[in-house]
Amino acid sequence: MLAKKQLTLKLFFPLLLLVFLSGCWDKIELEDIALVTAIGLDKGSIPGRVDVTLQIMNAQKAMISQGNATDKEPDHINITLRNTTPVLVKDQANAVITRRINISQVQAFLIGEELAREEDLYNVIAAMIRDPEMRRETPVIITKERAETFIDRNRPKFETLIYAFYRFKFNRWKETGDVPLSSVNDYLRAHADQAPYLFIYATTERKKTKAKGKGDDTTAGHMEIEGGDPVEMIGAALVKEGKMIGTLTGEETRFALLLAQNLRIATYYLAFPDPDDKPWMISTRLKNETPPTIEVDLKGKRPRITVTVPLYVEVLSIPSGVDYVADITLQKKLAQYLEQTMQRKFADLVEKAQHTWKADIFNWYRFVRSRFLTWQAYEAYDFPKRFPEADVSIRVQLQMVDFGKQMRPQDKLPPFKKENR
Repeated sequence: MLAKKQLTLKLFFPLLLLVFLSGCWDKIELEDIALVTAIGLDKGSIPGRVDVTLQIMNAQKAMISQGNATDKEPDHINITLRNTTPVLVKDQANAVITRRINISQVQAFLIGEELAREEDLYNVIAAMIRDPEMRRETPVIITKERAETFIDRNRPKFETLIYAFYRFKFNRWKETGDVPLSSVNDYLRAHADQAPYLFIYATTERKKTKAKGKGDDTTAGHMEIEGGDPVEMIGAALVKEGKMIGTLTGEETRFALLLAQNLRIATYYLAFPDPDDKPWMISTRLKNETPPTIEVDLKGKRPRITVTVPLYVEVLSIPSGVDYVADITLQKKLAQYLEQTMQRKFADLVEKAQHTWKADIFNWYRFVRSRFLTWQAYEAYDFPKRFPEADVSIRVQLQMVDFGKQMRPQDKLPPFKKENR
């Protein structure tokens, strides 16, 4: 009896080991992998074809500490495949790359502006995600120059490994709101809704601009900044019906996201000319803790859209020396001035969206669509064509909440009244 038990145990344990070892049949060694960190897409010289640039990171450099043999190897290499299709690039790249191409860790899609303006981006991007390794949440960036040139020039000074650049940038985008958080999945969703979409806009072609004192009210490549990384990333590229039709400044992008209820930051900074001493600028912190309310009225010949934007303002700096802190009359004057300025900025952006781009960049179609019982009825209404003629009213409700820790007013303005909706 004891001998049978011993024999059973001797047979059982080898079989148990086979169960765990079976998970190693498809293992891949680290030195066999070439990780792609960025994919660039540009217009090819043959109609219907694209030039695809792969930025390939040395995986061993990311895992092995300094002082090893890998120190002599490059951190990454760039290769460009001409006149091809996105689906074929992995196999074609192995003609010059010895390791297995892996695109599961791609940090960003980069699309050259020339391609974005002339080709249907849906077809280009949809072709990329046919590969099961591709992640749909991958960020998408439209570059002013060719994506190939952007990738080659992008050599950040702080990040030793190039993949960290896109990861850190993505975290900063969330905090500033100066660029949209564009991704493959969100674009495909917008395309399915036949809606325009805002992509991140970036360039390495930094030029001196004649416009002075614009701050973030400008597009990539035109900021008054010297030094830093070669890449300048601010503003948005507007894509309508699959093609790029224009750009938004950083400030316009932030306002567009706010009016669309898509601004994912609670506070941001803006500077305004001092109403009592114009050459000086008043620095403020705006808080949009309460999202805008959007009302839609479709009873008339033209759709009527009313947007109410509640904003809390904290004044951080008054270089002019005007005593807004203690004088309640000056406080009221400042609050009225800031409210009118913000309302004018919103109105200018809506005017541009309706008559220059003729595109609902604020995603108000979602509120219009909710008024219809069926998809067919919504399509028959054809809101995208009605949007340029829509009657849009923007109302800013502004409350001065603070003058900073060192400048707290003795008497604050009463909070704005919340309307029943």
